Amino acid sequence: MLALISLYVCFYLFRVANSSTLTAPPLSALIVAFESVYDLSLLANTLSDQGIYATLIIPSHAANDLYNNLIDVEVLQLNVDIDKSSVSADRRALEACNSLFRDEEILKKIQEFQPTFTIFPALRHDGCLLPFVKYIESIPVIWIMHPDEELYAFECTKVALPIHSGGFWSRLSKSFAGRSIFSAAKNGYLTPALKLVTKYLPDVNFDLDHLYSDVRLVLWGADTVLRSNFAFLTQLLVEVGCHHCRGAHPLPGDLQKLLIEHRLGTIVALLDENYEILIQELAKKLPQGREGQAIVWRINKNDTNVAMPENLFIREDVDRQDLIGYSRTRVVLSHCADTEFLEAAFHRTPVICLPRDTHESRNTVRAVELGFARSMKNNYASAEETANIVHEMHETTAYRESARKVSLAIRDRLNPASDRLVYWLGYIARTKDDDRKFHRPKSQARTLTEDIQFFIGLLVGVIFGIVCTGSAVVMRYLITVNKVQKSKGRYTR
Repeated sequence: MLALISLYVCFYLFRVANSSTLTAPPLSALIVAFESVYDLSLLANTLSDQGIYATLIIPSHAANDLYNNLIDVEVLQLNVDIDKSSVSADRRALEACNSLFRDEEILKKIQEFQPTFTIFPALRHDGCLLPFVKYIESIPVIWIMHPDEELYAFECTKVALPIHSGGFWSRLSKSFAGRSIFSAAKNGYLTPALKLVTKYLPDVNFDLDHLYSDVRLVLWGADTVLRSNFAFLTQLLVEVGCHHCRGAHPLPGDLQKLLIEHRLGTIVALLDENYEILIQELAKKLPQGREGQAIVWRINKNDTNVAMPENLFIREDVDRQDLIGYSRTRVVLSHCADTEFLEAAFHRTPVICLPRDTHESRNTVRAVELGFARSMKNNYASAEETANIVHEMHETTAYRESARKVSLAIRDRLNPASDRLVYWLGYIARTKDDDRKFHRPKSQARTLTEDIQFFIGLLVGVIFGIVCTGSAVVMRYLITVNKVQKSKGRYTR
């Protein structure tokens, strides 16, 4: 009797489990990063944390750019035989695409686990990967982050409408800049990539005008705190900029012991190796000894040619967020790239920005506008000036108070970015075969203001044309009359 009851219970539990959603096949994601390796490895790690099997493909020369605490993420490296410092980004992406199609081992692994999603940036990836995703019957998901990627992806997918502020000429120049980005990418990468794909995937039907026809989900890797210069046209443009943001974990014991001996706190440097002299000189100018300040420079740098100051510590094995969110961190020295900006804002830590390019300069302006950052011109950064700014920001509570408000704006959301990421990936997987596609954006979006401006421009053009035509007729008449009068000798003596 007991055996019969046990058999019945097992049968019942089997039926319940069989009808449960827990028995649904697990989701898997293939993330392809010909560039922006660090940011996309963060994305892969977040997906893995959320129970989605993640595989990351990167060029072999970018292996040192990976997030240093990847957990349960399989990393596949492409052997790209090209000098990344001597060729253009388009050329590197084309060679990476070619290496992907020629690597039989990687292609075999992809065919084995059949990824539910394939996630990649639009810029310098689409011409190669959109046909490839169609070939392996996966769901294409576009990842965008930097402003150039945003403009390019919005032009291709129509999921958002860029908003240009400023005067007429400023808006006109920004519009032309966006078109130039699209044109350069099309001529330098997209067209050659499609020709390359035709060689390896001759049976896949695709064309340039309908290249994005299967794309339904676009992940925006930034945040409205950082910038909001476009209007969403569909729910399937999902803001996931701080998907990896979390509370700070304790630092390694040896580093914690060294830092706690400096009572004025810690300065965190996230600068590249070109700033070694600046960081060394800054460490010397900061207060020394137990009553002084320490600098932790997070960089992949194992050796140095000169003796380091006693209060300067170089680490490569510590998570960046753990340093930024460390309770004794007073200021962060950063280039203010998108991800660093969001991490500093999330952990309410004041920042000194040293931008290297136009995008980082825009982020710097935004951080200064929000009140938790100071800006330094890259070419004129001096240790003396930096030390003075560090002292000022350490002694002034306004910077930390502004950082607290920005952090609250990021944290105080209806749902975290990681939850939005997982939900919409699951939604796309559930509605993969739905032909209606309720959230697909319109192919074209126009506003009433644009229509009014068009008609005003047309009216002005007509009036200008009439005036110019009338002036030309009058001038011709006067010239003709003058010639006739001269021919009759009226003005001759």
